[in-house]
Amino acid sequence: MNCCNKVRTSTASAEWGQPRHAFTLVELLVVIAIIASLLGLLLPAVQSAREAARRTQCMNNLKQVGLAILTLESAVKTFPSGGISPYPKIEDYAQGGQPFGPSKQGLSWSYQILPYMEQGTTYSIINTQQIANTPITSYFCPSRRGPTSYVNTDSARVTNQGISGPVTYWLQDYAAVQPGPSRSEDPTRFDTSMQMATASGTTLATTRGCSAIYGFWGSGASVMDFTPRSKAQLAAAYTGFRGVIVRSSYLVKSGSATDLGYDPVVKMGKISDGASKTMMILEKRLRTGASDNPRPQDDDEGWASGWDYDTIRSTYCTPHQDSPELVVGTNASFATPGSAHTAVFNAVFADGAVVSLTYAIDVETLNRLGHRSDGESVTIPR
Repeated sequence: MNCCNKVRTSTASAEWGQPRHAFTLVELLVVIAIIASLLGLLLPAVQSAREAARRTQCMNNLKQVGLAILTLESAVKTFPSGGISPYPKIEDYAQGGQPFGPSKQGLSWSYQILPYMEQGTTYSIINTQQIANTPITSYFCPSRRGPTSYVNTDSARVTNQGISGPVTYWLQDYAAVQPGPSRSEDPTRFDTSMQMATASGTTLATTRGCSAIYGFWGSGASVMDFTPRSKAQLAAAYTGFRGVIVRSSYLVKSGSATDLGYDPVVKMGKISDGASKTMMILEKRLRTGASDNPRPQDDDEGWASGWDYDTIRSTYCTPHQDSPELVVGTNASFATPGSAHTAVFNAVFADGAVVSLTYAIDVETLNRLGHRSDGESVTIPR
């Protein structure tokens, strides 16, 4: 018994008597350096995973938009129109508390699909300022921003809607496609002649068609024209509308309604190039920077604005990622497709499919994809 006790005591004493070793300062610094290196390797992967998740959510938003458009088309047998002009008044485009349908609706395509986006309550609002003050969360790309508003202090524009004082407009990141004439219709429009200048002096190529925003308003004029004009007024300058979503032809001004004679809203049968080959909605490029996002002209009127840069983009413009650049001497930046994503922008086709397109896409190919009936075959660069 004593022997055993001695052995245990001796072993325990030997273990307890061993000196304890702590980290030296050098060892601690080495461990910290290893952890920092691991974090440096992991953070890009985490950021990449987060961006992938945001991009997936953006595509889901667009998928929802595409399904809503097709559901509207199934219900009324036409696609939505793109509205009539900037700053429309819902009071002019509703009767008996019911908004007009696509053929007479002055507000945007994104307003017209609200009942099919589970936004029936917003759609039933017949008050311009209340609509402006209502955000639609799924109209924002999470890679760029969450729901964002803009306080418009431009009294001259705001008063067009009969609203006094600054108005808070909730914005959106998606736009309908407005293609221009194909090469067979007007071959000069794809000659590269304008450049996009940057602060560093480098350039990004764009096209003559974009620099003039050719055909954006239904006119061949190379100037902005916010005033809807009839075909008779446009005469030879009228270019028409070749997309799935076309400009409304029904103008209400000072209580008087006029049919401008534009092309009628599109039915599925008019997409002769095929629904799976024709874009109808895409992401829009925005200028970035503390003073430029949101910025006037292309991000100031909100999701319900009629035919305008806020809700329509041109396939004559080379797509770009968000950046501070402007097109020198033109308004083409306002009509440019693009996104906040680093390599691609997303588009919805007339069959409801959502496709990611690269910024390297040729502008003529982009225009072919937007044109519903040019008869020119094109392989979608997925």
